Amino acid sequence: MLRDLNEVSEELSQWAVSDHVRIPTGFSFFDDRTNGGIAPGQLMFCLARTGVGKTWLLVNIAVNVPQVPTIIFSLEMHGRYIMERLASVHTNTPTKQIEKELRAGNRSRALDETCRDYPMLMVEDDPDITVGDMEAVLEKYAEIHEQPARLILIDYLELIRAFTDSQMAKVQGLARELKVFSREHDVAVVVLHQVKRGEANAGHKPLDLTDGKFGSEESADFVLGMYRPSMNPTINQDLRDSLDNDIRLQFLKTRTGGGIHPEGKQHYWNGDTGRISEIRF
Repeated sequence: MLRDLNEVSEELSQWAVSDHVRIPTGFSFFDDRTNGGIAPGQLMFCLARTGVGKTWLLVNIAVNVPQVPTIIFSLEMHGRYIMERLASVHTNTPTKQIEKELRAGNRSRALDETCRDYPMLMVEDDPDITVGDMEAVLEKYAEIHEQPARLILIDYLELIRAFTDSQMAKVQGLARELKVFSREHDVAVVVLHQVKRGEANAGHKPLDLTDGKFGSEESADFVLGMYRPSMNPTINQDLRDSLDNDIRLQFLKTRTGGGIHPEGKQHYWNGDTGRISEIRF
């Protein structure tokens, strides 16, 4: 769309004084470097190896923004398990306790509180969905809530259906589609991205931009990474146990100023509730 500078300048001015300038992730190592978080029309990739906890990171971001109209597209996991994780992170209640209460025939305080505190959060758990289908879900959300969704969380990129037999073409094409999707609908999009297999059992190692599959990170405005030192297969059990709560979040790419954090900032990981918390020194 060809536009003159006066029109673009007016749009920028309206955005800057709107109620939806940026959406914080709740993690200052990122939010402080981006003037407050991810903005409408921007796309973020979150890279991690298998078993590190990608879905937990997405759930934590959702929990950190209770007032933001949000949709979680859960392609990997049934909605009921996303609900359990949301409740666990939000109320600091272990998932085991939630399940125990429900099996005993009792109502779960954690579930009730989460439903009450997140009225603008919805989950779409159709496992066979295209980016076009996601647009229809956005329309349905707007009809239900009488306002558009502002934050889209996707678990995860490789599970979105695409009409190609080539994995490379699929991943690169989906990345471009999601970028267009974020721009056309003026939403912030955070999508999990499975790291290429490469070295086995390497969840303890920091990531870099080359770990994304097929150069798809080129479409992203931001790229985060995540790893856990306790997943090192060469350390003994005592050391592994001592590192169990250590999770590192990396800031690998940005299109804005503020600087990245490629080595990773240490956060506290609660293995019982999935809560990822900042460590204040």
